[in-house]
Amino acid sequence: MHPLHDSEVARRLLDHLARTFGCADAVYLAGPARIQGGFDTTIFGFTLDRVPAALAGPLILRLSGANADPQRVKLETIVQNTLADMGYAAPRVMVTESDPAILGGPFMVMQRVPGKTLGHAIEGFGAGSSFPERVRLLFSLPAILTGIIDQWVEMQIRLHQLPAEPLLRAVTSAGIDARVITFEGQLARLRTIAERCALTGLEPGLAWLDHHRPAPSQAAAICHGDFHPLNILANHGSPTGVIDWPNVVIAEPAMDVGSAIANISTVPIGLPGPLRFAAQAAIGAALRRYERAYRARRPLDDKAVRYYQVYRAVAQLVPVGAARAAGRAGGGAFHSATGAGNLIALIKRFSGVSVRL
Repeated sequence: MHPLHDSEVARRLLDHLARTFGCADAVYLAGPARIQGGFDTTIFGFTLDRVPAALAGPLILRLSGANADPQRVKLETIVQNTLADMGYAAPRVMVTESDPAILGGPFMVMQRVPGKTLGHAIEGFGAGSSFPERVRLLFSLPAILTGIIDQWVEMQIRLHQLPAEPLLRAVTSAGIDARVITFEGQLARLRTIAERCALTGLEPGLAWLDHHRPAPSQAAAICHGDFHPLNILANHGSPTGVIDWPNVVIAEPAMDVGSAIANISTVPIGLPGPLRFAAQAAIGAALRRYERAYRARRPLDDKAVRYYQVYRAVAQLVPVGAARAAGRAGGGAFHSATGAGNLIALIKRFSGVSVRL
């Protein structure tokens, strides 16, 4: 199925919402207009008029590809709405559809959280900018990162302080096996995918994870799994919400911290050599400040943080390998040779084992 033109998505979306909510005279006040973000989803912002209160105000359409797992949008809906019910700043979902015939792929319609991402000033790190602009951005990078660390840590700790049981109950009540959001279940899923796609080059990494898992030093918590400044929104200097929940997992908080460090430290940086090295140094220093800021408020086990960095790197490599095995080009940053190489290097650094794709 080919992706629909944006105008057709808009028409079909309005028709679907009008039928679902019984508001035949609904019209757009704004949009749908594409919003930057999402490697494997297309995101639109829009506002409706002549609709029930549930659809009032700015909204987001998060449209997955035709081949996306329909259970993913169902799970994300449960996660976001459960967290919203618990008072956490996750956007509430009003509509979830798994039938790709409606808009060309499974989709969600949710509240639009006000503000911009905490990391909007460095998003893309100057991609498309002139060389002088990139140099200016590089020199401002330490101050930008330092300025957002406290908000980043505050939102993460708020999440980790929530009880995990209501989310596990909500997932089970929806007819979904709760193991999909446990660390044990996600580790088993990685192995299943690797075996099915014959990713033998990743076996040393998976075996290391099986044999070196640290004893939990803290009770399991709700972890986002990709908790970085581009997934935290803020308005006028105050955090307003956290987005992008497909990697949610119940695990000790060190998993969330280690995953954040691994994801950020290995993302390819599209800058010339000298600038790239300087940017990597600035990002490394910021990540060390982030980890210290978290430790100042909650204890972390060093061994666990390193373990979960390896886990996240392996978890990022598995879909890359699966896409290559299927002859598909992946859409994320780590599907590039540089991105995969960065992940492989991190695994070697912290585990001592060598993996390949």
